[in-house]
Amino acid sequence: MSQGDWQLAQGDALTRFLVSGAKAERFAEFYTGETDDPAREVGPDAVSFCRRVFLQTHARRHVDPAQALPCREATAGVDNTLAFSGFRPQAYHLQRWLRVDLFAPYRGIFTFRLATCGGVRIWNDGELLACFTPFARNILQHTDAPLRLNAGRNSLLIHLEELFERETLFALGMIYLDEPTLGVALPEACPPIAPPAVCEPAQDDSACRLMTMMAQREYGPELDALLLRTLKCVSGREEGSVFALLALLSLWHRHQGEYFPGVLWRRVKSTVLGYRYWHDERGCDVMAFWGDEKVLAFQTAQYLAGQLFPEALFIASGRRGQQQQRLALMRAADTRTLREQAEAYLTGAKA
Repeated sequence: MSQGDWQLAQGDALTRFLVSGAKAERFAEFYTGETDDPAREVGPDAVSFCRRVFLQTHARRHVDPAQALPCREATAGVDNTLAFSGFRPQAYHLQRWLRVDLFAPYRGIFTFRLATCGGVRIWNDGELLACFTPFARNILQHTDAPLRLNAGRNSLLIHLEELFERETLFALGMIYLDEPTLGVALPEACPPIAPPAVCEPAQDDSACRLMTMMAQREYGPELDALLLRTLKCVSGREEGSVFALLALLSLWHRHQGEYFPGVLWRRVKSTVLGYRYWHDERGCDVMAFWGDEKVLAFQTAQYLAGQLFPEALFIASGRRGQQQQRLALMRAADTRTLREQAEAYLTGAKA
């Protein structure tokens, strides 16, 4: 009879763990990298430039188990998988630690089929047993992992990590493949600690509220705060920020900054000039450039920004504004639609 609170037979999934809070850090926040290859495949299934950087810097790096976060909450997976999926409007590196005790009838090799969206490392009492780090975004990857266990209790420590890009699957599966039954138990929970800070999603709605308050002449500190939040969204190149950028361009065209502090208004121009208007420009972010609506939005923003700042240098592309405007027209599938949409934003019909 195996020890433990539960038994794990051949074909069973290991789904009970103690789990840490999430450690979430912005990834490559200030990294611009090289100009992306315009001929490279793009689309929802293409590997982003941001992920290519992540693969180079994180896939085979050393992870110190002594740096594990405290595990204090019991959790159980569903449908043989433990998932921590979610949405992040910017590139975030998320890590979690898990603990579980396995009881083996003898010393030997016991094989598990690992499945992960992300990367997984497993230690037994400080010895690294498995490292599987495919980091294939939103695609569950599998490998067979022979784990060397001692007779009796084995204290497994598991490290999970993934790069979050918009909607991201982050999951672990462990199917037991061998015949001897194993015992499973949860170790004693670590003392509770304050939960880690969680980055709140930006309010891409801030721009709409900003324009509404401007139309209603509701000037003051709340309006300043809304403009600041919109600027942070755009300068951070958050997913969907191109629509907030279009509101900023409309604001710049229709006003002279008379309702805002000078330093805040000047930041509008620097934000416009620092934006990334297409996937071939410098940047390491998780913006999606595909889909008819987004393609038109990016082209409209590039056209308008170039029109409003014809002689200014755009940082991500290294082009002048008039070059940006001409390029937007060249890329447009329908130049008439592009011009009409741009005019609608300038007149406030769409802002």
